[in-house]
Amino acid sequence: MKKGNRISAALPNTAVDKILEALDTIEGQLPFLLTLSPEESRGLRHLGFDGIPYAQAGLDAVRASTAFTRRSFDLAEFEKDLDLHAQLRRVRARLAPLSQKLEDTFRVVGADIMVTADDLYEDMRKDNGETEAIQAARQQMRKRYGYRKAAKAPSPAS
Repeated sequence: MKKGNRISAALPNTAVDKILEALDTIEGQLPFLLTLSPEESRGLRHLGFDGIPYAQAGLDAVRASTAFTRRSFDLAEFEKDLDLHAQLRRVRARLAPLSQKLEDTFRVVGADIMVTADDLYEDMRKDNGETEAIQAARQQMRKRYGYRKAAKAPSPAS
């Protein structure tokens, strides 16, 4: 069942400007952030659920004795990575729910738009071309339904 107008809100340009400025400030505090290609992301070793206790056990061992480590091992860098991960986890814990709310609201607003536009299209179809402006808009909107029908059409059996 389609539902329209699930959200009714406004977001003035001044508020958007302040939000974007705040995000710029946040991003400025994280100059080391990276963007990975899908291939790079797939190639990474994953921390997983038990990764932190695993790494912490290694840190405890190396703090007890560095005799077994490789010459290239950098204790300070390893500790720095663990600390950065912990701090990013705190930031992520705050941003992730906000990001999800933003995405969900964006989708609901999009759904509201489409339900209302569908209703308008149905009303235009009933107009039967009484006005040129309505017919031009109807023809434009009809294109979307043409794309959807083509996408849904079953492929002929071979």
